[in-house]
Formats: sequence, C-alpha cells, structure tokens
Amino acid sequence: MSQQKKPAVWIPQYLLLSVVWGASFAFTEAGLEVFTPLGITAIRHVMGALALLIVVALMGKWQALFRLPKLLLQRMIVVSLLLNVIPAYLFAFAQNLVSTVVASIVNSATPILTLLMIWLVFRSEKITALQVTGIFVGLIGGLLALGISPGSLGDNDPLGVAAVLLAITCYGFAIPYVRKYVTPLSSETTLLATSQVAIASVILIVLYSLESLANQAWILNPPSSNQLWQILVLGIGTGIAYIWHFQVIERAGSAVASTITYPTLLVSLLIGVIALGEAFDLQMAIGAGLIVLGSWITQQRRA
Repeated sequence: MSQQKKPAVWIPQYLLLSVVWGASFAFTEAGLEVFTPLGITAIRHVMGALALLIVVALMGKWQALFRLPKLLLQRMIVVSLLLNVIPAYLFAFAQNLVSTVVASIVNSATPILTLLMIWLVFRSEKITALQVTGIFVGLIGGLLALGISPGSLGDNDPLGVAAVLLAITCYGFAIPYVRKYVTPLSSETTLLATSQVAIASVILIVLYSLESLANQAWILNPPSSNQLWQILVLGIGTGIAYIWHFQVIERAGSAVASTITYPTLLVSLLIGVIALGEAFDLQMAIGAGLIVLGSWITQQRRA
C-alpha cells in the first residue's frame, strides 16, 4: 500500500519545478536588460541563497547546516559548478544570442544527455525501455512545438546554441552524480539545496565583482519596478526550486528528474502566448501534447 502512495511524494515538486523553471527564461530576459549575463546569474543565486538560509533558520536547522560532512561539502562544490555556476551563466549568455524559445528547446534535450551519462559514465540506475520511449517522444514533441527542423537552427547564433548545449551537458552529468554521490550521504534536501546555492553564490559574486571592477560598472541600466519584481521572483525561485529538485532526484530517480525539462518547455510556451502575445499554431499544439505525453511515459517505472 505504501508503494501506491509513493508517486504523490514527488509529483507535486515535479510540477512546481516545471512552473518555476519554465518562467525563469522570461525573468532572465528581464534581468539581462539590467545586468550582464554573469551579473544576473550572480544576483539570482545570492537572492536564492538568502531565501534558503531564511528557510533553514525557520526550520531550526541552522547548526546542522554548518555540521555537514566534509566529503559532502566537497561533492556539493562539484554540484554547484555543474548545476548552477556554469549552466546558469551559459543560459544567460546564450539568451543574448538566441531566442528564448530556442534556448528552451535545446534545454529539452537534457534527458537525452542524462541517459547517456547514466549508461556510459555512472551505470547506477536501470533505465527501462518505456522510459527511453518517453524521452524520445518528448524530444520529438519539443522539436515540433518550436518548429526546429533537422540541421536547421534558423537565424540563431551557433555560439548561443553551443552555449546551451554545453549547459545541458553539465545537467546531464550532474543529475546522476547527485543521485549516486550526494543523496546517499544526506536526506536533508533543504540543507543540500542551501549548501549548493550558497556555494554557487559565493563563486559567482566573486566572478561578478571582478567583471564589474574591470568594466567599472555594476549594472547596464537602472531597473524599472517591473524588472525588479521579476528579478526578485527569479532569485527566490532559484533557491527554493532546488529543494524540490533534490527531492525528485532522491525519490523518483535521475531519468525522471531530467524530464522536468519537458513540462518546463510547455510552461515557457504558455507564458510566451499569454504574457508575450506570441503565436500558437496547430503544430505547436501537437508538439506540446507530445511533450506532456513523453513526460508522463517517462515517469512510468515498468520495463
């Protein structure tokens, strides 16, 4: 009977992650009007770390945060680099060169990279034929939804596309790394997320300070009130979302966690249509349906 209830433990977090990360592309666009790519990456992580530290304090786990094992902290540095510092900067950098929709569609290939890493590097989780089918159904849906044809990226800058590909390669390695080397050492997802984002924020703020001193400027343009609230939401979401991310990885596995990029893409499409007034045609509707279907199939655990 306990197995019947298990999916409900991680599905809410999975859905919340989709909303937060799906909206993050639009919020990052707003941030890039105020900060450099490195700047918005640093600011969102500092804000995320502060939000998580408040959560830790309210939960009465402040002392436990500073008692995490040395081995765990060393591994969290790797996680911070591969899940935060490098990919977050690369996505922000890419969004100055390619459209948000292209960044979203390339991001939807994360499960493919994750599976390759699981099979070729970690060999730690059994991936069923059904899960593989779901991943490819979702990927095809993503390509269809955004009108990307084989061998054609349209008018997008190849450097921007390469940056996103490198970012999701980091994700592909980091997700199974967390499952194999991090979550076995601690089940305290809030402490794991806090240490991850805090380490990333320290690294990023140092890099951003050096960049700002070199450029003799901390911001590109004064922020409007609308931009400020979007950056605030982006920062808080950056922190809280990683609590849910650890929970999904721990409870559902790396393959399922990587499929978050599919409903994330769907959320990005909806925001584009409703908030930004972008076109939504039959091809995009069919593709979006395949994304949902692929995500659902991949969550099934039967071989």
